[in-house]
Amino acid sequence: MAVGSAHNVIVHGAAGRIVSLRTTLVCLVTVVGLAAGGTLWWQSRETDSGQRVAQPEADTRPRPAPSGAPPVLVTSVTGPASDLAGGDFALPDVLHMSSTELGKFGSDVAANSAAFASWYARNGGTVLESATITLALRGNAAEQVQVTDVNVHKKCGRPLDGTFFSEYTQGSGNTVPLGLDLDAADPQAQLRARTGAGLTWTGRDYFKERTLTLRSGERETLSIGVASKRYRCSFTLELVVATAQGVFTEQIDWHGKPFTLTAAALPGSQPPAGYRAAYEESEDGWHSVDPGSAATKGATP
Repeated sequence: MAVGSAHNVIVHGAAGRIVSLRTTLVCLVTVVGLAAGGTLWWQSRETDSGQRVAQPEADTRPRPAPSGAPPVLVTSVTGPASDLAGGDFALPDVLHMSSTELGKFGSDVAANSAAFASWYARNGGTVLESATITLALRGNAAEQVQVTDVNVHKKCGRPLDGTFFSEYTQGSGNTVPLGLDLDAADPQAQLRARTGAGLTWTGRDYFKERTLTLRSGERETLSIGVASKRYRCSFTLELVVATAQGVFTEQIDWHGKPFTLTAAALPGSQPPAGYRAAYEESEDGWHSVDPGSAATKGATP
């Protein structure tokens, strides 16, 4: 059962946004490098008194990309798709299901990706703790451009505690090296490194160690890992793109709505603890689970 599905992305401008100094400096250096022939960003002018002073030739602060001609086209988005074994997700409300209803859920909903996507959206389904968002990108400028940052705009609150669902199948494996920690006050695109304990947060700037450039018509896939151990968050993403004409921002959401992710109902506890209803799939179908029981998903008593 796949939680994520592909949709066209709505790209729109964001006005009045405060951009971090780090993003501005990185973009300024990149834009100067991209400008043909090392174009100078400063020119001199003469004042009325005859004194020559330097003035900026172009505004290098990030600004919203033209809606009709952004430097990078985001042609599709997939996810958030769970990184956890079992593809855990939660609903905001309690959903009571009888054995007969669970049987129909397994045969008519979970087994049909389109039916499941509709049911999931209708019930406010939200992936737990760790997920991957995958963007399909295509260069849309005459010259080569560079993606220099991914920002996140988020609103976070208490984790969902309505209904918990878990499958016996495996998730995507948590393999994405670019990560955004939604628990941070100002999430930065971090490089995640594989260790014996799996992917770990390094605290290092992803875009200082990896380069993503796109020539006209060139296609790339950018996968972004998002995680939260404390909150339920709704959020949108923002690409920062440096071009020879300046630095542009492009807003990315999920088919006109924010992405969502939630921590477990009781942070630090093993689901389904803290939920008001819970269901788990086994080889013989879906079953109700006692949220007060530790005998699920490998939890220890």
